[in-house]
Amino acid sequence: MNAAWAHGVAEPEGSMGWSFEPMVVLSLGLAAWFYLVGSARLRARSATAIPLSERALFWLGLGSAALALISPLHVVGTQVFTAHMIEHEILMVVAAPLLVAARPGAAFTWGLPQAWRRPMALLLHTRAVKAAWAHATELWSATAFHAAMLWLWHAPGLLKPVLASEFVHVLQHASFMLSALFFWTAVLRAAGPHGRAQGSAVIALFLTSLQAGLLGALMTFSRSPWYPFAPDPFPICGLTRLEDQALAGLIMWIPACTVYVVAALIVMARWLMRLEARHA
Repeated sequence: MNAAWAHGVAEPEGSMGWSFEPMVVLSLGLAAWFYLVGSARLRARSATAIPLSERALFWLGLGSAALALISPLHVVGTQVFTAHMIEHEILMVVAAPLLVAARPGAAFTWGLPQAWRRPMALLLHTRAVKAAWAHATELWSATAFHAAMLWLWHAPGLLKPVLASEFVHVLQHASFMLSALFFWTAVLRAAGPHGRAQGSAVIALFLTSLQAGLLGALMTFSRSPWYPFAPDPFPICGLTRLEDQALAGLIMWIPACTVYVVAALIVMARWLMRLEARHA
């Protein structure tokens, strides 16, 4: 069997097991633990309990990330590019917006040991950290960073180190997730009840849909495989490398971009309703 898409040693052909890589499991486990402990502590202070809707959004988001990173989908993704693409899109257009909408910051803070909370609060309120966060989640900076990560990591030249190194592939997933978290934070802030840039949020969402759709279309209509050194998907799914690439491109182009378009339409509808109410 050829080297897997990533993560070192591949599963045997036909295997549909779960993947429990230490860095991934530790990250997901810590996020779940800190949120669970923090939300329980806040619930004990009834005046500041986290709403059920936000708790549901968090667990749906974290569950989506786990589906992408440790479920049998991940194992299939080591051999089939389409499954690998589905992993990426789950992280960027499902898990990330759900986690951002859940607003887990308070729960994470209260989930820390008591001795850590004050130092962490002081660190987060330093001028340097606040400036870095403001820049990372500024709408156009976040939109550009999200697009850059998408195009950069799908460049054929960068896939070879991803194939060769577990660390590099974890870095790829982290880049996708981090850029998506920044992007959706910026969009939801601009489009929220107190946001003053709903029109800009609509434009950012449409631009993101266009550039991601373009990349997906280029993959779909390419006459040659972009990654000829990747594992042969035929034993798993009966597709050639070119067919697998075309299907992966369609996943990025149609369902994933639909999320951005639907989000843009929702923001636009709310924006127009506010304008109408303002002039009523």
